[in-house]
Amino acid sequence: MTVQQVSGKVGLPMPITELAARRWDVVVVGGGHNGLTAAAYLARAGRSVLVLERREQLGGAATLERPFADERFVISPCAYVVGLLHPLVVDELGLRRHGFDLAMLDPSLWCPFPDGTSIALWSDAERTEAEVAALAPADVDGFRRYEALFERIRLALRTGPRDSWLGDSPDRAELAELLGHDQEALDVLLHRSIADVVEEHVADERLRALLHGQGVIGTWAGPRDPGTAAVHAMHSMGTLADGRWGYVRGGTGRVSFALADAAVEHGAVLASGVEVGAVEPGEGVRLAGGELIRAATVVSNADPKRTAALCAGELPAEWRSRVDAWRSSSPVVKINCGLRALPRFRAAPGSDHPYRAMVTITSGIEATQAAFEQAVAGRAAPSWAEVYFPSHYDRTVAPDGMHVMSVFAQYAPYELAGGSWATRREEIGDAAIAEVARFAPDIADCIVHREVLGPPDIEAGIGLTGGHIFQGDCLPDQMWDRRFAPRTPVPGLYLCGAATHPGGSVIGVNGRNAAMVVLADT
Repeated sequence: MTVQQVSGKVGLPMPITELAARRWDVVVVGGGHNGLTAAAYLARAGRSVLVLERREQLGGAATLERPFADERFVISPCAYVVGLLHPLVVDELGLRRHGFDLAMLDPSLWCPFPDGTSIALWSDAERTEAEVAALAPADVDGFRRYEALFERIRLALRTGPRDSWLGDSPDRAELAELLGHDQEALDVLLHRSIADVVEEHVADERLRALLHGQGVIGTWAGPRDPGTAAVHAMHSMGTLADGRWGYVRGGTGRVSFALADAAVEHGAVLASGVEVGAVEPGEGVRLAGGELIRAATVVSNADPKRTAALCAGELPAEWRSRVDAWRSSSPVVKINCGLRALPRFRAAPGSDHPYRAMVTITSGIEATQAAFEQAVAGRAAPSWAEVYFPSHYDRTVAPDGMHVMSVFAQYAPYELAGGSWATRREEIGDAAIAEVARFAPDIADCIVHREVLGPPDIEAGIGLTGGHIFQGDCLPDQMWDRRFAPRTPVPGLYLCGAATHPGGSVIGVNGRNAAMVVLADT
C-alpha cells in the first residue's frame, strides 16, 4: 500500500533489529515534509536512506488527524494552506503523480468590518482594485503601489537570474544586487514594520486593518515592530502559483504523504513510531530503546534546539551559542473545528466569499499591537485571527452537509502569567471564537467538535520547540544568511527543517537544499 493510502501511518517496515543490522548511508531524523523531501532526493541519487519518525504518523506539522469522535472530519492540525511549496520539488519528485493536488483560494483574503462593510482580494487585479475603489476610492493608487512593491520583490528574488531560495542563501550585499539596488524593496526585506509600510500606502483604516496582519503571521512581534514587513514579503514569494495560496485536496498532510511515496519509490525506507534518543556523530543515531542505527550521515528535520539536545558529546561553542540564542516562541493558538453548518457573516449576506477566502478577523493595527504586548506580559489576547473553511473546496474532509473550520489566532504566549494551558486552554479558545463571533454571531452554535492547540500542545504533539510551526521567527535577523545552513560544524550532521534557509511554511526546498549539500559532501 502507498503512504497516501495509510495516511502516513507506515509503522515499522521490518523489525528494529534488522534496521540496526544494516549500515545506512543516511538516517533522516524526523518525518516532516522537509525530512521526507531530503530522503526522496538522497534516495533518488542512490543513497541508502532510512527515515525515523517518533510519532505514529508521518508529516510533522504538515499531517492529517481525525481528533473527533466523528472520524469523518479530517483535520490539518497545524499547516493548513500551501502557497510556498517549491515547483521544482513538485516536478522533480513527481508529486502530482503521487496524489498532490491544490485548489487555489479565490478570493485570497476577505475581511469584514464593524461598520458592516467588507472587502475581498481576488486573483484578478482589476476586480480587487474595483473592491478597493468601492471601499476607499482615494486609496486605489496607494494600494496598487503596495501590491506592486511586494510583487517586484517576489519577481526579483524568485524569478530573476537566480532563485534565491535554492542553495546557499544570498548575504545582504547579494540581496541588494538581486533587487537591483531597489532601496525601498531592500528596506522592506530587512528593516521596516508592516504597519509603517501599510500606512505609507493607504489611509483608510479598514484597508490598514486588512493588510497589516500578513506581517505578523506566526511571529513573536507586533505590526509596529521592525522587520515585520519581511514576514509578508516571505509569504508573498511563492512561485508555484504566482504568490497565491490554496488547499491541498484531502488535507495538508497529503503533501507529506506524496513526498513519502516519492521517497519510497526511489528506495528510501520509512519507519514511524520510532524515537531517536541520541545522535552519535560519525556513528549514526541511538534509538530511545538503546539500539544503534549506523549511518555515516545524519540529516535532522528537528529544529536546531531539539537537534542540539540530541547530540552526544560536546558541541562547538559558537554553534551551541547560536542555537541557544535562536528565537522560537510561538504566539499562535490553533483551533480546529467540526461544524454542523457554515456560520453566517453579517457583512456577507447571501455571499460565499467568506468560505472561499482566508477570513481576516481584526480590530486594526493598534489592537493587534496591544494584543502582542499583552502576550509579552503573559496574557492571552487572541484578537487577530485568520479563519479557513477548507471543506468549501474539498468535500472529502467533512461529512455530507457538514464542514471543517480552522482558526489561526494571535496572540497567546507559551507561558501564561496566571494559570496554565491545562487549566485555561478552553477559556482561551472561547476568547478567540468570541472575536470571530463579532462578525459571525452564530459561530458557536455551528461548532459540534473543537480542538484547541496552544504553543505547549504543538510542542508536545509535533516536537517543535516553543510550539513554533516555522521552527523560529521569520524576522530579518533570523532570515536569509542569518537562518541556519544545512551543513553544521558537527561532523556528518546536517539540518533540513524550517529553521534552515529559506524559512518556515510548507516549502520542501529546505529538504532539497540539504540533500544537495549532503550529495556534494559525500
